[in-house]
Amino acid sequence: MTYKQSLEILDKIKAARRVLVNCHQRPDVDSISSALSMCVALKQMGKEVKVICPDDKLPELSFLSCFNEFEKIDYNTFDFSKYDLFMVLDSASPEVVTGSKTIPLPEIETVVIDHHHTSIEFGKINLIDAERSATTELLYLLFEDWNIDITKELATSLLTGILGDTGAFEYHNTTPRTLQIAADLMSLGADKDGILLKIFRSKQMNLLKFWGKVLDKLEVDASGKFTWCAIPYSVYSALGEPQTARESASSLFSRMIEGTEFGIVMLEESPGELRASFRARSTGFDVSKIATALGGGGHAGAAGVTVINGSFGDSVKKVVETARRFV
Repeated sequence: MTYKQSLEILDKIKAARRVLVNCHQRPDVDSISSALSMCVALKQMGKEVKVICPDDKLPELSFLSCFNEFEKIDYNTFDFSKYDLFMVLDSASPEVVTGSKTIPLPEIETVVIDHHHTSIEFGKINLIDAERSATTELLYLLFEDWNIDITKELATSLLTGILGDTGAFEYHNTTPRTLQIAADLMSLGADKDGILLKIFRSKQMNLLKFWGKVLDKLEVDASGKFTWCAIPYSVYSALGEPQTARESASSLFSRMIEGTEFGIVMLEESPGELRASFRARSTGFDVSKIATALGGGGHAGAAGVTVINGSFGDSVKKVVETARRFV
């Protein structure tokens, strides 16, 4: 038994008939893969399942089982009374679940399963394992505890999340255990190359054009310790607001410049709302400290924050000046 909470969570599931599973706001590959993996496991147990999210799903993940169970909802109007249990995955705080600090969690018994070291315990049961590279990696171990049948379809969902959160094993959150689990999932039928084709090599042209804008604006800070760029909403909007623009650009370009410790990609995703993604270049720098100082969070190697107050220029200045305090 890997986790002491495993049987307690399983008992809650057995007692429930209808279960909700979340994806966090602006869901990434691990968020969606975790939710769909849990959906498959819960259906094996005979449960009625709905996957909910305050934002749109990623169409490139349509090959995963349970994808059609995903529903974009408004947490203010959705009828939660029909459900007995809420499984909250890959979500470090309530606001990333509902999409807003002003929208509370539904009054349903809640189980939180997460791998962020900044995660707060806001569930009835909380299973937090910051040693895992992805929530899908954690779920693999949890499913082993539950004796879930890891079918080819489920193995595919789990490996998809791991590949997403490790950058196909490039990021320094990849551990020997991560690689062992990935090997197990491949032996169970998960097609690594097929997954990589879908999640890393099936981009839209407007996203590549956005990357071009990032490269054009990218600069090394005067400190010499980090790179940064900031893209206003006018540019983002003109390109059709490509999905995963900020996160993908940050992962691609923030860690490339010799001599720097980290990089920041800032994007005004709606007028007056600046979102910043931080990526560390090596294991020796913890970017989550910068994000936390600004009110955000994440991991040592990858973190983020939303800055709402102030003009575009003021928000960019706030992020950059805060980053300089940590170099």
